[in-house]
Amino acid sequence: MISRIEACEQITLRPCTTIEALDGDEHLRHVRWRNTKTGETENHDIRHVFLMTGANPNTAWLAGCLALDDKQFIKTGADVREKWTLRRAPYLLETSHPGVFAVGDIRSGSVKRVASAVGEGSMAVQMVHKVLSE
Repeated sequence: MISRIEACEQITLRPCTTIEALDGDEHLRHVRWRNTKTGETENHDIRHVFLMTGANPNTAWLAGCLALDDKQFIKTGADVREKWTLRRAPYLLETSHPGVFAVGDIRSGSVKRVASAVGEGSMAVQMVHKVLSE
């Protein structure tokens, strides 16, 4: 998908950019952004914006507490067996700390889509009930 986006002439990528203002009425009309490296601010007449966020997880604070993969996403399920301490196998969304679950984009191997995260959240509720009944 990244290659397709980069190859599309109708898409302009703005890495290292922070959107500071979105303006319009019933539709987006103008965008102001700032380049975080140069500090330069620009205003443009733009009708559509696609934001890519969350590609780098903010999990450094979990190191030593939960098992993380090489990209710092939280390992779950079969990926935590080497650090697993219980006799039963970890549930699909369970982290290396029994009874703690991770869902959505923060989870290693997740699909990185909202619909999947919502589904994983509802699955985790059922798994929490299982843990509580043990």
